[in-house]
Amino acid sequence: MLPVKKVICLIGAFILMASLLLACASTAGTPDAAQQGQESANKETGQGKKEAATRLFKDAKGREVTIPAAPQRAVVHYYAAEAISLGVKPVATNWINANLILTKDQLQGIEDIGGEGVNPNVEKVLSLSPDLIIVPDFLEQTSLDALSKVAPTVAVSYTDDVFTRMKTMGDVLGKSKEAEAWTARYKAKAQQKREQLKPYIKEGETASAFVFFQDKLLYVYGNQRLSSTLYDALGFSRPEKVAALFKDKPTLLWQSISNEALPDYAGDRIFLVTLDNNENAKKGAEELMNSPVWRNLPAVKNGKAYVVGSKWSFYDPITLDWLLDEMPKLMMK
Repeated sequence: MLPVKKVICLIGAFILMASLLLACASTAGTPDAAQQGQESANKETGQGKKEAATRLFKDAKGREVTIPAAPQRAVVHYYAAEAISLGVKPVATNWINANLILTKDQLQGIEDIGGEGVNPNVEKVLSLSPDLIIVPDFLEQTSLDALSKVAPTVAVSYTDDVFTRMKTMGDVLGKSKEAEAWTARYKAKAQQKREQLKPYIKEGETASAFVFFQDKLLYVYGNQRLSSTLYDALGFSRPEKVAALFKDKPTLLWQSISNEALPDYAGDRIFLVTLDNNENAKKGAEELMNSPVWRNLPAVKNGKAYVVGSKWSFYDPITLDWLLDEMPKLMMK
């Protein structure tokens, strides 16, 4: 028979071992704090990804539209040049507009959704299963409503300057950094072109741009279109009359004037855009250029009047970049 002390010691040892075994079993069955934290983080990350898949965007019509955070199949009506400049190839666009700006290589693989007038073919858009549709804000409301039933549809302001439009498009397409990079490259190139032109342009030299449309009326450009390159990029000054005409209308694209009033708005250099594909516009320009009003302009007499084609009238990032090359070439001849 074992002594009492030994029995007590053995009993104590058994109790201690049992306690340890129970503690291990309990620990094995329950996740530790690190594991619980990791699982919680994983759940939160997964939830975050789910929430980030879409976001709200307030468009030019004041509508809050739920759009994909990273669209993969965007239909871009009228703004194909902006999308391409951001490194995004649209699923479709209206070719009648895009064909004037994009090259054949850039258009390859992009479907045509041209419909009637300014409105795209909704059935064609539907067949392409887009996850995002971008349209100009002048689109008819019935067309906008129909497109909104196909996919999230964002209206982008057509009267915004190209830089604001690029920022908006970059936001909508998830390409904000690319939009900033494009603007930085453009500004750097503009500075380079200004330096190249310094030997050819006097300080304070003025310039103005005009266009004839199908109504055979003469229009002076406002702050956008050709004027953006003249004033903002290359640093020309506006003639006083031109500055006054658009002082309270900063977003007005152009304003009609009479042929006889042209000398009041003509700068030291003038650009006249003729629409190659419109007979009335071409006839209006010919009548002006054959008149004493045109022949007596100082810019004409000094060889600083430039008659240019339709491509000069476009206003998009691709054209603006092209104009930075072409406009100085004319002036340095």
